[in-house]
Amino acid sequence: MSFARKTDIDFIIERFAYIRNVIELSNSENLTSINIYAENFFRDLLNISFGYDLKNLNIDESNAAAIDLGDAKKKIAFQVTATSGKSKITKTLKKFCEKDLQAEFDRLIVLIATKKSKYQSDTATDASGKFSISLKEDVWDWSDLVKKISDLSQAEIKKIRDFIEAEIIVEANKTPLKEVATFIDLMEVLSDETHAEAGKGVLREPDPNGKIEDRFSDHSDYLLQEYGTYYSEFGSVLAATVKQEDLGAARLRRLGLHLGTKSNQILNQCSGDPSTALDKLVEFYVGTLQTHRKNSDEGAIRFFMLDQMIKCHVFPNPVKVSA
Repeated sequence: MSFARKTDIDFIIERFAYIRNVIELSNSENLTSINIYAENFFRDLLNISFGYDLKNLNIDESNAAAIDLGDAKKKIAFQVTATSGKSKITKTLKKFCEKDLQAEFDRLIVLIATKKSKYQSDTATDASGKFSISLKEDVWDWSDLVKKISDLSQAEIKKIRDFIEAEIIVEANKTPLKEVATFIDLMEVLSDETHAEAGKGVLREPDPNGKIEDRFSDHSDYLLQEYGTYYSEFGSVLAATVKQEDLGAARLRRLGLHLGTKSNQILNQCSGDPSTALDKLVEFYVGTLQTHRKNSDEGAIRFFMLDQMIKCHVFPNPVKVSA
């Protein structure tokens, strides 16, 4: 049995992941023309999803630097941007107030077409003090859209799915949407500082010379063959995803610590058998992602764990400390 709501939401998530990646990669190459199409896509998506009557205000060049979309009746405006830093938000507020748009709109939402940052403060206010926004409630990204759409009726969700399916066309076998989304979701879970295993990681760095050929010699042929088999399908996808996500040194370290701790717990439970432990580890993270309503492609997760085993973050060998 399957639920129509889940099927439709899963489809929406996959398409959102695809368009987000396209926007990120296009902007990284200064191919910003896609942003023009994104504005109209968001206009229609928001209108269909939440009953707005948003217009693309960039037709009026005088407002272009401050806001992109506006609903004059409901007095709500949107700035669509691929830049998530607080400085961009502050600049938007400055322009918004310079044009006295606070007299026309009661609420301004900054819609991040990539991924929003984690902001240190709760609000952002323009220098004149005329207008402020909540960085929690008034800054949205794809994840926020999914949460809000998920709370709608099934009929509304189906209408949104139909719109997205018509608007975001993916050529067959060109971009593995679910795999990309799974890698992103998995890395976010593993590198989250609020993760249940945060602060419980191994105290020493894994030994980069402790390759699986040495530690797991009885299983090395199987593990390396498994890695090679999955690499042909997922290798380049993971590499591109890691590059564009740019987690930063701190989050990458947390990712390694979380993986090292959990994988060694499971390895001990499996009496040191890495093949069995790998199956259990994949099963654990599939369940974790599903619990958080995130993408959970099992093949992508298995390859990620194999890749991290090669990097000595899964089943890590601690560095030997001389007496």
